[in-house]
Amino acid sequence: MSDEPAVKPPEAAKSKTSKVVLALLVLNLGASGFGVFKLLTATTAEAATAAKEPPPPTNEVTGPVTSFDPFVVNLDEPGTSRYLKVTLQVELESAEAAEAVEKSKQLIRDTILSHLSGLHVKDTLGAEAKDKIRTELMTRVEKVLGKNKIKRMFFQEFVVQ
Repeated sequence: MSDEPAVKPPEAAKSKTSKVVLALLVLNLGASGFGVFKLLTATTAEAATAAKEPPPPTNEVTGPVTSFDPFVVNLDEPGTSRYLKVTLQVELESAEAAEAVEKSKQLIRDTILSHLSGLHVKDTLGAEAKDKIRTELMTRVEKVLGKNKIKRMFFQEFVVQ
C-alpha cells in the first residue's frame, strides 16, 4: 500500500479506444443513412417508371383500315441493286379520314415512295429501325391528310433484298 495512485490505463489506449468507437458509430450512421436513402428512392423510382409508361396498345382495330398496294423501291446503296418491298395498312380515326385517304392516295403513295427510296440497308435492319420508319411515314402521311387522322400503321410485308 503505497502512496501511488491506482494503475490507470495509458492515455494512448484511451484515445485509441475512443477513435475505434467513433469510427464504428460513423460507419453505422452511414450504412443506416444509405439504407434509408435506397428504400425511399427505390419506391419513388418504381412509381415514376409506372407513371411514365404509356398505356399498352390495344389489340383491337377500332377505326377504318385502308390498304395500300405494295411499295417496291431501290434502296440508296451506290454500286449495288438492293430493293425494299413494303406493304402497309393504316388504321384511321374516322370514316372522313378514310375518304381523305382515298382522295389523296396518289399523293400519299408518292410521299411514301420518296421516303423509302432514300433509305439505306442499315436503316431497315431491326425492330427499332422499322418503328422509326413507321413513325416517319405516319408523320409524312399526316402532312398530306392533316393531324390526328391516323391511329396506327401496320406493315404487312417488309422485305429487303
